[in-house]
This record gives sequence, C-alpha cells and structure tokens, in this order.
Amino acid sequence: MQQSPRQNTKEALIRAAERLFAEKGLGGVSVKDITRAAGARNESALHYHFGGVDALIREVFANRYREIEAERVARLAELRLNKSSDDIEAVLEAAIAPFMAACLTKDGRLYARFCVQLATDPRFEIADLISDIGMPSLETMRGLLMGRLRGIPNDIVATRLRRTFIISLIIAADYARQIERGAAPPVEAATREAAATLAGFLRTASPKTTARSTQKKS
Repeated sequence: MQQSPRQNTKEALIRAAERLFAEKGLGGVSVKDITRAAGARNESALHYHFGGVDALIREVFANRYREIEAERVARLAELRLNKSSDDIEAVLEAAIAPFMAACLTKDGRLYARFCVQLATDPRFEIADLISDIGMPSLETMRGLLMGRLRGIPNDIVATRLRRTFIISLIIAADYARQIERGAAPPVEAATREAAATLAGFLRTASPKTTARSTQKKS
C-alpha cells in the first residue's frame, strides 16, 4: 500500500532524527536540522506530527524497537518450546540477539548509538519508555530467570534485570562501532559473548548474600 504524503513526511522525520541524534547527540540537534534533513517544507511539520522534540525522540525509540521486541518474543517462545529455557545464557542470548543482528545494517547501527544516548539522558527514563510501548518479553525473561538466580534477593535481581537492558544497549553500540571499524566478530559469536557478559553480571553474589555467608562462617 502506498503511503500518503503525510505518512511519508512523518517517516522521513523519524529517520532524519534517528541519524542526527546518533551522530550529534540528543542535545545537539535543532528542529530546523531535523526538518531540513527530512526534506520537510518548514519546522511546523515536526510539531504537527509529534507535538515537539521530546515526543519525536520517544517515537524514534519506539519505531524500530517494536520490530526488535517482536523478534525477541519469538526467540524466547522458541526457546521455551525446545525446553532450553533452563540455561541463563540461552535466555539472554535470545533476548539480545535481535539487537545485535540489527547492527548489521547501517540504520541499526545508528539506532544502537541513539539508544545509548537515550538511556543516559536525564530527561528520559528507559523503563517508562519501554512500558509505554509494551515489552512482554521482559515478563517472560523475569519469569525464566528469577528462579535460576537462587541466593540473590528478588529486589536485587529485579534491579539487575533493569540494568541488564541498559548494559545490552551499550554492548550493541560497541558492536556497531566494531563493525564500522572492520574489526567485528561474526554476529553469532558476538551475541554469545554478550549473553555470557550479562549472565556474569546477573549471577554475581550480592553484598547481602556475601555478608550472610561471612557471618555463618565466623
């Protein structure tokens, strides 16, 4: 189905903003920069379609993330079907693989760099952005991982799962940089290493657990 001129303009604004934010940072791009790069006639086009720059930033995140989330849901479902969900690394590999694979394209690499900037920008809370879009894979992962991280309090596991998402963004952005330098390993190997890194972070004994173990020994 052919897109209408309005849809074309909206998509062009999203793609132009994604590239400019990735290259210059969220605070280094003006409305004029975005509308000019998108080929829009005037700056009011951005406000017409999104209401403002912050709303556009949210849409840039959501636009490509929906595809990544759909692939992650499918991979996790396949993992459960094959009864491989007892393996923490396998769960994490299924979760991060769509993001790593996205980095094989230029647009995906721009998106990875954009996401790292978004995750560290004080104006935005990444958990809220995910909640607005909907992330069923998060609940699936939490259910698969909670019971396999025994000895670590549930509140700490929940915090680590949230931080794992942010760490995965950094890993993907680093992989994108490796690709552009011509020094990247195959995506399968990079994904396995990313999953091992995240699993190590999740499994690390918490200070509370370590303190209790020390008290018992003494």
